[in-house]
Amino acid sequence: MDRALLWGLERTDPRGAVPAELSRAWRLLGAEGAVRVQQVADSVGWSRRHLAQRMGAEVGVSPKQAARLARFERSTRALRARPPGLASVAAECGFADQAHMTNEWRELAGCTPAQWMREELPFLQDLPVPAGPS
Repeated sequence: MDRALLWGLERTDPRGAVPAELSRAWRLLGAEGAVRVQQVADSVGWSRRHLAQRMGAEVGVSPKQAARLARFERSTRALRARPPGLASVAAECGFADQAHMTNEWRELAGCTPAQWMREELPFLQDLPVPAGPS
């Protein structure tokens, strides 16, 4: 997701350079679980409104949407690691609670995290067994 959004930024500048403020804003929104948009705007030296206008124009999503997508992306990576519980993933990824994460998953992925794990992540028994030395 980082590559796709940064690619979108690079397309808007004929030199291929990502504006430093937008690159920093994206990294702050994507790397941190609970960074508020106002904190990001303050960090890059822009008003919240200017940040929203620039991100919308150059990336196609608002800062709040970018943070939402980043949380979702972090949760997919965390779930691939087969965590002990969904509540711990929700907390680790910046969701208010497990129910909030499940609602976001329904809206963004069309299924719950548990359904996704059942469908997308293979059981260890289903994986091929590597041939050992003879």
